[in-house]
Amino acid sequence: MIYTSDARLPRLVLDSVQELSTMQGELARLAEMPGAASSPVQHPDWLAYELASRGDRVRAHIVLARDDRGRLLGYAPFLVEDHHARIAFGDHRLKVYRGRVMRLLGSGVVAEPSARTAAEAAIATLLRADPSASVLRIQETTLPNTFVEALTGSRRGFTSVAANLLEQVNWTIAPQADAAGWLAVMDAKKRNDLSRRLRNVYKKLGDGARLRVFTTPAEMDEYCALMNQVYARSWHADAQAIDWNEAARRACFTTLAASGRVVGHMLLLGERPIAYVHGYRLGGRYLLDDTGYDEAFAALGVGSALVFQSVQDLMARHPGETIDFGYGDNQYKRVLATEQAECASLYLVRGPMARLRFALVGPMRVAYRTARRLRHK
Repeated sequence: MIYTSDARLPRLVLDSVQELSTMQGELARLAEMPGAASSPVQHPDWLAYELASRGDRVRAHIVLARDDRGRLLGYAPFLVEDHHARIAFGDHRLKVYRGRVMRLLGSGVVAEPSARTAAEAAIATLLRADPSASVLRIQETTLPNTFVEALTGSRRGFTSVAANLLEQVNWTIAPQADAAGWLAVMDAKKRNDLSRRLRNVYKKLGDGARLRVFTTPAEMDEYCALMNQVYARSWHADAQAIDWNEAARRACFTTLAASGRVVGHMLLLGERPIAYVHGYRLGGRYLLDDTGYDEAFAALGVGSALVFQSVQDLMARHPGETIDFGYGDNQYKRVLATEQAECASLYLVRGPMARLRFALVGPMRVAYRTARRLRHK
């Protein structure tokens, strides 16, 4: 535990499941406030799942900040893990660093917007005072990031290193009153093309095609079983094996569904799942976590059609929520999003060894971009 200079008002670091469980209610109330969390994975329910599913491979490290009255201002949820930092350079993955890393869930401090600056400053101070904190990792963040600025803006601060060799963009749909308003601002050709493609998918699939939306605790066992079926027939399974029917995952989804925080859209042909859009809700924001489809139906465009249909369903169920597609160059994100922002994958490093290892990334980025320009020419 780390204390402030006033021992009566400690700012603590929670590093055990028991401590997390004791403060679960207080953390959850803050995370569920509009604008407090950057991602659903910052909620303590998700933290509990991470710890349960990964066992002794990770350890919790949750840094808290309180005001002078002892009220919780904010928290930064980290997982301590052994990490092998590699940078993708063409077909090669170049080794940069291997060792202890504190990985931040989400992209910043969980705090009410009015208290964010104070919470970020307090937590940054605690991290700079912690000698064991030498490499922090933020997997994805829009830029600029005020928490990163608080961590790097000091003589004893961290150095920010972007791991992505090319520029990245985060895509979102700004809050909409309904789907009709969102469609109305589209170019007529784009709108008609999207609607026609969706109709054609259902026409080609026939009468057995239908959309199912899974949101309740009672549906999660069936949902996870169906997800395992369709995921195994998607290209994702070759890239990363996921057991959607894992007991810890089912338990997590059931908990999230009890408070309306998980939404699973699935296209079925008869009883066969052929496409899915999986996402989470928290604090007025929906995060599209994963989308995929059975490769046997790829030629029909079932994946992009289902995303378009799912977005309209989300606007009907939860009007006024931001829909976050995350970063990437997927065509559906470019077509459906109304806003975009620069984003990055960041490491925050300090100490001679870590700085030396991550200093390789800058020259690699220059070389990679130069090679791409020459190849395009």
